[in-house]
Amino acid sequence: MMDAEERLALIADVANDRAFDAIFKVGEAILDHYYPSDVFDGSSGDAGPEYVVALRKAIARIRGMQK
Repeated sequence: MMDAEERLALIADVANDRAFDAIFKVGEAILDHYYPSDVFDGSSGDAGPEYVVALRKAIARIRGMQK
């Protein structure tokens, strides 16, 4: 799921009181592991995959605003 470097970055976020960043890292890891974007792309029209796509878009949008 997360490699060692990603886990260390997550721990650093928590230790430095950046809980918001930590939440996104965990959320992205879960999406990538259980709901890969090449499978859950929303093309089926089902609500579940559309929700996953919406989550990914929201995370990307917020990440873009943070830079």
